[in-house]
Amino acid sequence: MTPDPLLIVKDLKVYFDTDQGMAKAVDGVSFRVGQGETVCLVGESGCGKTVSALSILGLLPQPPAQIAGGKVFFKGRDLLELEQKDLREVRGREISMVFQEPMTSLNPVFTIGHQIEEVITTHEGVDQIESRQRIIRLLNDVGIASPEERMQDYPHNLSGGQRQRVMIAMALACSPELIIADEPTTALDVTIQAQILNLFKELQEDRGMAILQITHDLSVVAGVADRIYVMYAGIMVEEGSVWQIFREPCHPYTMGLLESLPGRRAKGQDLATIPGAVPDPANKPPGCPFHPRCRYVQESCRVQFPEMCDFSDRHLARCPIMYAKRKVQSA
Repeated sequence: MTPDPLLIVKDLKVYFDTDQGMAKAVDGVSFRVGQGETVCLVGESGCGKTVSALSILGLLPQPPAQIAGGKVFFKGRDLLELEQKDLREVRGREISMVFQEPMTSLNPVFTIGHQIEEVITTHEGVDQIESRQRIIRLLNDVGIASPEERMQDYPHNLSGGQRQRVMIAMALACSPELIIADEPTTALDVTIQAQILNLFKELQEDRGMAILQITHDLSVVAGVADRIYVMYAGIMVEEGSVWQIFREPCHPYTMGLLESLPGRRAKGQDLATIPGAVPDPANKPPGCPFHPRCRYVQESCRVQFPEMCDFSDRHLARCPIMYAKRKVQSA
């Protein structure tokens, strides 16, 4: 049963005015996140995942960015229609974000305790004693040992994993209903990645918050996601449950991502790759944007932009060629 929607993104379009022309970084993206749900946006670098997330919170500089269309409903309110003052009330209090690289997100000249305190006092105006107690609890909740001492440290005193835990503590400071985690484990080694993903899972179970996780690595999402949206060249190409995506991928791009995972190859075999690269958002090919890299390409793919096809039980993919193949196979 699908949980009640907390965040609904409808036909979001984000363009950038560049010297090469109008770059359509996000070109009609729609997705939703239910209450207490973990949803993952997956795709290669440059496909529009982070731009979509930053647009939700109004964190893109305008210009050069422009919201060319769409709606972003959070608890029934369109965030794109809010004044900056009202949007700042939402950021940090109701929706928080954990950024990809904590060393560039944390201010090097302030202690981590000061930076967490700033979030709390900005939104809730508590006194210094209560704020200190909450900081200690938050650092303890995210697994930072000796929080009373660590809150006096500067970011450079901490390891990469500890800095990411501090970023998560900051995101949790005002008990938001939704956390957007943008590649939260990319800069960490495999062991620390697993610890951070487990931490997200434990905190979600304890607090009942929803998580929108952005990643390029499908292996990361297998154990944490409820549903997956696959992005390519600024559009959604597939969406479904974890089981549907991993067991029965329907779009050739999703198939290529899964085949490139090391665990899908026997020892000694070369890793599978998807030829080519994500197209320039200012110069996308006509028709299906994936057709120059697709092994199933047909002439219609070069001229017709594909619509979403419902393969079964809300498992959608933007590929009429594969849809027709599956229909023939099941007949």
